[in-house]
Amino acid sequence: MSEPMLFFEDFTPGDVIELGTCEMTEDEIIDFGRRFDPQYFHTDPQAAADSPFGGLIASGWHTVSAWARLWIDALVAHADGRGSPGMQDVRWLEPVRPGDVLTATVEILDTRPSSRHADRGTVFIACKMTNQHGRVVMTCHGRGLFGRRHPAGERIPSRPEQDAGAGPSATAGSVEVRSADGVKLNLTTMGGSGPDLLVCHATGFHGLAYRPLAQHLAEDFTVWALDFRGHGTSGRAPGDDYAWSGMGIDVAACAAAIGAGRLYGLGHSMGGAALLLAERSQPGTFDRLFLYEPIVLPRGFFDATAANPLAEGARKRREVFNSRAEAIERYASRSPLGVMRADALAAYVEGGFVDMPDGRVRLACSAETEARTFEASGGLPTEEASAISVPATVAAGTVAAGVSNPGIVGPEIAEALPLGRFLGFAGLGHFGPLEAPGVVAAAAVRELLGDQLSR
Repeated sequence: MSEPMLFFEDFTPGDVIELGTCEMTEDEIIDFGRRFDPQYFHTDPQAAADSPFGGLIASGWHTVSAWARLWIDALVAHADGRGSPGMQDVRWLEPVRPGDVLTATVEILDTRPSSRHADRGTVFIACKMTNQHGRVVMTCHGRGLFGRRHPAGERIPSRPEQDAGAGPSATAGSVEVRSADGVKLNLTTMGGSGPDLLVCHATGFHGLAYRPLAQHLAEDFTVWALDFRGHGTSGRAPGDDYAWSGMGIDVAACAAAIGAGRLYGLGHSMGGAALLLAERSQPGTFDRLFLYEPIVLPRGFFDATAANPLAEGARKRREVFNSRAEAIERYASRSPLGVMRADALAAYVEGGFVDMPDGRVRLACSAETEARTFEASGGLPTEEASAISVPATVAAGTVAAGVSNPGIVGPEIAEALPLGRFLGFAGLGHFGPLEAPGVVAAAAVRELLGDQLSR
């Protein structure tokens, strides 16, 4: 075996790679059919003429195998491949006939370092075969295991261990941080170099869902992401009380754990409000903030007794799927998650579910936890934003989804903050950081590091 040229780090989410072409000959179709799928329309040209397909067609497994051969020849043969835990959601969309020339492609959906083995990682892929007419004949999703180029080269956090009550978790790149009220929080480093930046997620999400955003930010920052209480791999809130004041406590604990001389914050929705709550309780925690549609509303809103439509919707969420691939397919085809970029959606699903003993997967943040977070009190009223003097950019999209449009109050929030300014994004909605990670990241870098970039 020759020395590998490709490693886990060489696969970039969002890349679409052409793997090559192959011709499906009649002899090969019949041979494969006789050996592995002996149905008459795969093995007998005369009998197949009277089949629903009107002639001989290749077994779907033959098409999958042809894709796999091209995948191996083009990439895996040159990589530190460690096998695969399996393929999912295989679909045969068009019959493949003798003489068809098929083109194989692979899209890199996501990459994830192993939590148990520092020398490898998982690459999540979408596989596709098209014929000479450009029609898609086969699709599926899969995972490949690949060795890492520098297993010890990834930054393993050390500073967070200095925090009182904090200790390293079993996950490489992550540490366990204890909040002031005892909640076990997951804090993950997402790579990069430069000043430290803490990314705070929206309700119902988790830190790893923002990996595509972090990959852009990592060119200028050392990026960290936390899982709020009840979300991702963090522990539940005491008494299942998800008051947003607790989210501010989570941010403060993670900021102290990072221990940076200069710390920046980027928050989305609830995450933006939590950054402001942490800064209000401990002024000077952050150097600058970038807040995408933070949930900061007039006094009394969080204590309203009227039904909360977001909480009602959360309680109706389906919690269990047969597989992550099934969850991706469902979410991609409907609102609200259907607006997310494919790699962000894949990252959300991969980190947002836990495996069940029967092979199915379940939401890590339960429907009830998400609903209680939407209903919770303890948020930051707009009227109290005037006490927070950190330079902050309040960003918002222009696209409304349903009856909810948090971005509409963005200018008012920016005006309430003594050092706030407003930035609008045409064509984006509330999920902007997950819809267009590169666009939002570029703006965040300009806003947070503008002074340094101009030097």
